[in-house]
Amino acid sequence: MAVAEKAQRDQRSIADLQGGTAQLPGAIAAEYKADVAQVIQRLNTLRSTEICSYLQYKQHAYMAVSLIGPAVRAEFIEHANEELQHADMLAERIQQLGGVPIFDPKEIADTAAKAHVNVTQGATVEAMVREDLDVEIRQVNAYIALIREIGFDDPTTRRMLEDILKDTEHHAAELRDMLSKRADTE
Repeated sequence: MAVAEKAQRDQRSIADLQGGTAQLPGAIAAEYKADVAQVIQRLNTLRSTEICSYLQYKQHAYMAVSLIGPAVRAEFIEHANEELQHADMLAERIQQLGGVPIFDPKEIADTAAKAHVNVTQGATVEAMVREDLDVEIRQVNAYIALIREIGFDDPTTRRMLEDILKDTEHHAAELRDMLSKRADTE
């Protein structure tokens, strides 16, 4: 490469490159073995389910009004905040891989629905807890499947998914325990 070409290339800014990703390298490391496009698509699906889960928890927090509602409401809010944090982690990884996180609300809802996650609102606190548990179980299964699929091809994404999986399993256990305690009081 001529000195003039190198100098011209070094003077381009990120804004100059935003015309398209064709000018950018694909994988950051030669040892990256995952299918980047497939990983981005799967992460966007998980992100969409996390956003829908966030919305469902928030709605349930607003609607939890009963003698047991205040304690459950606090749990719903805590879980909602963690779901939003998971969505942010996934978005950051999508961006690191050269993708664009889905941001259109309709596309998020459609993508989550394809993963069998829909925002719902039960008529009772118990129904809400069951709905949230159902979503958490679906997400646990989705995270486990993607972790297995990625294997060692993308260790950074795998570690992130494992961290989110740990939180998601914890949410599911807490919700299961809530239902168990409810059954013990009847």
